[in-house]
Amino acid sequence: MSFSTDVKEDILKLNTDDSMHFVEAEALLRFGSEIILGNPKRIHFSTSNMAVLRFFVRRLKEIYKDLHYELFSRQMQKLQRTTIFSCMIDAPVEAILKDFDLLSEHSSKKQEILSEPGLMKAYLRGAFLVKGTVNPPETSNYHLEMVTDTDYEALFLQKCMNYFELNARITKRRNHLIVYLKEKDSIIDFLRHIGANVMMNEFENIVIRRGLAANVNRLMNIDVANQQKTNQSSKEQLKYIRYLERYYPLEKLDDKLLLVMTVRKENPEASLNEMVEIINQSYHTEITKSGLNHRLRHLKEIALDYEQKRKDD
Repeated sequence: MSFSTDVKEDILKLNTDDSMHFVEAEALLRFGSEIILGNPKRIHFSTSNMAVLRFFVRRLKEIYKDLHYELFSRQMQKLQRTTIFSCMIDAPVEAILKDFDLLSEHSSKKQEILSEPGLMKAYLRGAFLVKGTVNPPETSNYHLEMVTDTDYEALFLQKCMNYFELNARITKRRNHLIVYLKEKDSIIDFLRHIGANVMMNEFENIVIRRGLAANVNRLMNIDVANQQKTNQSSKEQLKYIRYLERYYPLEKLDDKLLLVMTVRKENPEASLNEMVEIINQSYHTEITKSGLNHRLRHLKEIALDYEQKRKDD
């Protein structure tokens, strides 16, 4: 089962106020049905989700007690063996067309929907049930979209979504218009607004776990990189120390430099901070990180100068 299907099942468990049912029904009709203009007229609603079909029928039966319809299904063979569930409405078609203003692209009820946040949520809920998908949060490609065929509906969905500051955008894919969200926080907010609270929490928890795992990996990579840098620096410092011990008259070095040589040899993998702590605590000698770094550089300079002097001689 896909994440989108789980979201839709979560929505279908929501107990919404009766005042929202008409708007949910309008969105379902506009996004999932086609009007068959014959004699008589009929309305054909289709979806790949049987639970959505049952929800659609239930909403219309709440409004029209004399609803007459036939249910059937067919299997699509093209890419995946998807079953399409359909409802063919025979009556009262004229009343439905009139009440929902379905023969007009510009519904007279759209302004009323825009005036009430709860109605906008209901419309988005119905549209998502029919034409919405959302990528699973386990992927790094966060994406939620709803598909429509008309500019008016795409702009209306965008307006409803952006009322809640979701930063919805519109693009074109083949002959369809796609209203979509890319930011994970916007997707989480959208799921909350349409009432998919269980899946919203799951989405958010997975995003948080992914973020924590990414931070742990980043910190581990930083630690590894820092350790590699420390090891490289230590290797270079030990090279100059061994050179001085072999060729340079150590009595010419002061005690501070000799102490640094000793600590570095005894702690070849220690960072500068760790060496400072060792010197301060074990040798009861106060030194700062910059002071330690200065002494290590000084040992290097002495070794390089002495090596050059030996070559010149």
